[in-house]
Amino acid sequence: MRTDMTRTARLLLVLALSAAGAAAGCGSAEAGGTEPSPRSDARAQQVAKAWDGSRAADRWRAGHRPVAPPIGPLGQNVPADVLAPLGGLTRVAGNGRSLTVVAHHGSCDDGPVVDVLETSGSVVLSAAVTGLHDGPCTSELRGKKMTVKLVGPVGDRIVLDAFTGRPVPYADGAAPAGS
Repeated sequence: MRTDMTRTARLLLVLALSAAGAAAGCGSAEAGGTEPSPRSDARAQQVAKAWDGSRAADRWRAGHRPVAPPIGPLGQNVPADVLAPLGGLTRVAGNGRSLTVVAHHGSCDDGPVVDVLETSGSVVLSAAVTGLHDGPCTSELRGKKMTVKLVGPVGDRIVLDAFTGRPVPYADGAAPAGS
């Protein structure tokens, strides 16, 4: 029952944030390539700084979940071409040097992009959409699996979502590496 409620709450959050992002994003200028926006890069650094060396990070590594995050989520008024929540982690490569996550986008864009900030204690993923188009948009939410290459293996670093400020949840059916 708890898992169903968590899954439902996560879906409702993603839908609400995506609707807000789509409303703000339709008709906006193109996001431009895969370069992180200054705002998303600053947020990723803020999330990494809050988690790296924190009590919450120590508790998370020890297996205590849920953990009160040391930083809160962004508000709903953030345009999706700046930052959007991730749908979940689906795979960690055997060597730990790549992650596959679900990133969301809508019908009036070219798709999602995911940028990465690696620190010694965390891997912060920043998702956004690129190529917003003018015109009528449906409000459907599409998920796309995106693989992110890392400089070093994940190891015991925490994989974090820049938007939510929390660890990226495992998507249904996914399991941590080594399980």
